[in-house]
Amino acid sequence: MYDWHKLFSAAEPGRLEWVRQGCTTAGIGCIECKAAMAENLIKWIAPVRERRVKWENNPKGVLEILDDGSSRARKVAQGTMKRVREAVFGWDKKRKEIGASAARA
Repeated sequence: MYDWHKLFSAAEPGRLEWVRQGCTTAGIGCIECKAAMAENLIKWIAPVRERRVKWENNPKGVLEILDDGSSRARKVAQGTMKRVREAVFGWDKKRKEIGASAARA
């Protein structure tokens, strides 16, 4: 639990020392220690929960973000696939070879 306290309780003055000493000397019980960590976890995660509720109440905004991201990802993927096809099949090279030989014939 001490590592969890380091993540979520470090901002609370004296909490880490309380946990370290309480746990190593059996001065506090596990339930008490976990409850203290859970309180700080709830405080820490509150802004994330608020943002989730905001987007939960705005499904149109969520879809707009997903559509925008999908559009940008599609452009990147198309460029990547062009490079993959060229690397695997050499289509542009073959087209140039065929075009050059057709011009000579």
